[in-house]
Amino acid sequence: MGSKESIIQALRSAAPQLFEKPDLSALKADSLRCPDLVEGFCKAIASSGGKTRFLEPGEDPATVARSFFPDTDDIAVVPGRFGVAENGCVYLEEPEEGRRLDYFVHEALVIVLDRKEIVANMHDAYDRIGETVTGYGIFISGPSKTADIEQALVFGAHGAREVGILLK
Repeated sequence: MGSKESIIQALRSAAPQLFEKPDLSALKADSLRCPDLVEGFCKAIASSGGKTRFLEPGEDPATVARSFFPDTDDIAVVPGRFGVAENGCVYLEEPEEGRRLDYFVHEALVIVLDRKEIVANMHDAYDRIGETVTGYGIFISGPSKTADIEQALVFGAHGAREVGILLK
């Protein structure tokens, strides 16, 4: 075998094994259900330190975003694919223009989400993800916060310091 063939064989043997998504239907049958998905979603967002507001017809999301966070000019407004009522998270995919950094580098993040795109729980969310165009997706559930071993809470260390959801 030549060096080219041995390299190709080594690459093929090192390729990650692909796995199918597991069948979660048994777990899904017993999963949490919220009678009013939008209300449950808004409560979960509030409990994580985020804000929600309903967009009126004709309102500009970028203008409304400023009313959420009047003390900063560093605001990113991004579309959300769907939300989860169980925990208030929103699934985002990398935009076609490849600006996934917008989810993390701004002081404030405002996500525009269609209220009809809220699912009950993470089992339903898992079913919705499917294949992404870019191969990148992330769940965001409120402002970034972390604490060190001395329990000093820091906001904005790994993402936006403030998060708001505009429901249309």
